[in-house]
Amino acid sequence: MDLRVAQKHDVLTLGGAFEFLPTSGKKVSDKKRNALTEAFQIINYDLGILSPAEISFLQNSDKGIPRNWLGNMEAQVIYKPLANDKKAAIIILPYLEKGSDDLPDDLIDECATLIKENRGKADLVITMSSWGYFREKKFLANPVIGEAPPDILLGSGDGPGLSGSLTAKGKTVWVRSYPTGKAVNRIDIYNWPSRDEDFKWSSGQNVKWFLQTLTEKLREEPEVAKLLSGISDDK
Repeated sequence: MDLRVAQKHDVLTLGGAFEFLPTSGKKVSDKKRNALTEAFQIINYDLGILSPAEISFLQNSDKGIPRNWLGNMEAQVIYKPLANDKKAAIIILPYLEKGSDDLPDDLIDECATLIKENRGKADLVITMSSWGYFREKKFLANPVIGEAPPDILLGSGDGPGLSGSLTAKGKTVWVRSYPTGKAVNRIDIYNWPSRDEDFKWSSGQNVKWFLQTLTEKLREEPEVAKLLSGISDDK
């Protein structure tokens, strides 16, 4: 199963926060906002998350919020059917304001409970975060989360991008979107994760990840290219 878009969810496309507004809060023109909204409608992600600032920004446009993009003020779980009668549980972690990298115990307990419950319900558990690099790193290193970690963490927010890293003793693939865009993280899963205690992801064996850079050599979608023509690609 490749995590991109395809029929019958052989593939999922999932979008992190801050695609429409940068984490800095720098203003984006209405023209760019409208073009991005239409472009993401065409791309038709299976699920995307939005920061509170992005929700407000998009709601002030006639174009509205693109289909399948949600706010993440509170933790929530979205289920997606996959090929061969499999199921993915996508856990959207609650939005956190900028500030300390400390994660409260009650937040950790809430997230750990959701992950553990869904490891028993779904064949693949994906967490989506807008927390930024350092909070995500602390989250994955937390021993409570380590008892039953997510299969995949898709991160966004402040901090460096990450094409792929094995964390939680090899049980979690962690990738992060790049702040300047111009690239797409891709994860290919060759074998479903086992819930056995000794299960680990192994790059090139049961999983593969890589960064697809969006260079001039990549074929453009004409309709999207037309929408974005003449608009700065600065984040």
